[in-house]
Amino acid sequence: MPDVSRRAGLAGAFCACIAATLLPAAPSLAHAGEATPTDMLTGIYREAVKGEYPDWLKPQQRTKFLSKSLLALWARCDARKAPDDDTGPIDFDPTTDTNGLELESFTITRQNATANAAVLAVKLNYRKPYYRPGPPAVVTYDFVQEEGHWRIDNFHTTKWSIREMLTQWLKKQ
Repeated sequence: MPDVSRRAGLAGAFCACIAATLLPAAPSLAHAGEATPTDMLTGIYREAVKGEYPDWLKPQQRTKFLSKSLLALWARCDARKAPDDDTGPIDFDPTTDTNGLELESFTITRQNATANAAVLAVKLNYRKPYYRPGPPAVVTYDFVQEEGHWRIDNFHTTKWSIREMLTQWLKKQ
């Protein structure tokens, strides 16, 4: 009697190999330039829920995520920052819109989209016992297409805008 389970296992492995070569890989945070705006934000916020520091905002990572104009603005701030200044113009985690609350979950909603621009909002829910009074925090991201890749051109809440904070910080220097 033939070994049916062994044949089934081999057939399954063969199908998985074929599927892996024919189907495109899911976008990851490492390849953010090929990702959609929703993919990019999902990767960023999955890391934030784990309590990870927002690596995507580190100078060496920003080129994968930010538009050329936002990169240039942030680079001007970095160039004027004192060598012993760890924070610079941004002294909180804008990803989670907080200095200390832990993110429990998030919901991404597309507000507007065209072929070359998109606006997505991320509703943030924090872990208990840390409670943030009032309505849930929402960080909105403005995306643009640059050279075939989606890039974040600004992100903001009703109280702050990254572009505005960077611009104002430069004016004070």
